[in-house]
Amino acid sequence: MSNKIRLGQIHHQVVITGQVKDAQTKQVIAGAVVELDDMPPEFKSKLDTLAGLYGTDWEKRKQRPDRTRTRVDGYFYLQDLPDGQYTLTASLLNTGTRYSSNPTIKTIAAGSTAESDQTQVEVSRDPVTGAIARPTVNIYFQPTALSGKITNSDNDPVVMAKVQIEGSGEYTFTDKDGDYLLSGLEASIDRLSPRQVKIKVVAQGYQEQTSELVSLNQGQLVSDKNFSLTRVNRVGNI
Repeated sequence: MSNKIRLGQIHHQVVITGQVKDAQTKQVIAGAVVELDDMPPEFKSKLDTLAGLYGTDWEKRKQRPDRTRTRVDGYFYLQDLPDGQYTLTASLLNTGTRYSSNPTIKTIAAGSTAESDQTQVEVSRDPVTGAIARPTVNIYFQPTALSGKITNSDNDPVVMAKVQIEGSGEYTFTDKDGDYLLSGLEASIDRLSPRQVKIKVVAQGYQEQTSELVSLNQGQLVSDKNFSLTRVNRVGNI
């Protein structure tokens, strides 16, 4: 008789899926922590049992039945949840004041394409087939950001103008319409007072221009920071 133990493959069922993004650029955010807050008593009891088994290591675990992190593509998956109502929360690590602390959570019910402002998610299975109606939860973090438009004296857009936070390495370039977005800026060092910055605009053939002080508050977009650039006077060829 063989003493070998055959280990069966464990199959997990994805129950809730979604993606975490920057609310302005729509770029994905990797490493965001997605957790379940409210949940059915059956699942809460399971978590209490696991917490007792893991002891002090429980809170330190990155992956738990009620907690996960987004992958490099911004997606997250929560698996093996019993039927019932769940409430999701999300947070970012090591991002300072570059994003809001309270994201916007939008849910797409299974079989639908419309987002709704709903943090509570319904998990259900077909009583006959056992198929799961998987809801999709998209989470958007509002960045600390500046936006505006760069034009010239003729009100034409200035393309590829460099828009920079003076004295820092934070910059971007205007697009074909002269629009710019500086996203993911630090709002403050101590989190207590807004960061005061000046915006510098540099474009070939135009005079450099610098704004007055602008206040940056965590998770807020300062829009309509527009500039009208003056062309450089060129001396004719001698």
